Amino acid sequence: MLASSDVDQSKSYAFSPVKAGSVKDEVLWSSFKKGNELALSMLYKRYVHRLYDYGMNSSKDHELVLDCLQELFLRLWTKRQTLSNVSGVKPYLYKSFRRLLIHQLVEQRKHLTFLAEQATAFEFTLSIESMLIEDELRAERLKKLRTCIQSLTKGQREVIYLKFFNELSYREIAEITEMQVESVYNLVSKAIELLRRKLQTSRPLIPIA
Repeated sequence: MLASSDVDQSKSYAFSPVKAGSVKDEVLWSSFKKGNELALSMLYKRYVHRLYDYGMNSSKDHELVLDCLQELFLRLWTKRQTLSNVSGVKPYLYKSFRRLLIHQLVEQRKHLTFLAEQATAFEFTLSIESMLIEDELRAERLKKLRTCIQSLTKGQREVIYLKFFNELSYREIAEITEMQVESVYNLVSKAIELLRRKLQTSRPLIPIA
């Protein structure tokens, strides 16, 4: 992912393959800031697929999303010595990626009068195929849930996606979307209430045991 010539071998730290998955984000962050390319590579592998899904739910432009992901981690590496310590690596990566993607979208669409709305509004089309479907009944219920989610506003879909499909806290979502925590909480609450009402009006024909 990163040029090997940029790595200071004297500052390379080893992580056991067995324990690599249990290394905390903050430990990897601190290590990569000291010049450990492996630590950044581990963060990349840990979050690249989630960030890719997040980006694709915004622009639908495969190449653009990949370019932004590459640019994000290259910037992190080149600016590692000036980066500050962060209390939450996960929301920091989401927020940085979101800003970079929006910037690229604006650059592509700045000649359009509605660029602001398109650049900041995320179209979240949640993929049922990425979920574990145990049986036909579960698949039907997930299909109805997906349909209901698509009826929400763009802002509601974004916070639902971050909260329940990426397991981010309200504070982390507020940091990513640059909203107040209370505003995020209210947006999620309203979205959940709307989903509950819609799901109640579309109960499955087969009773759930």
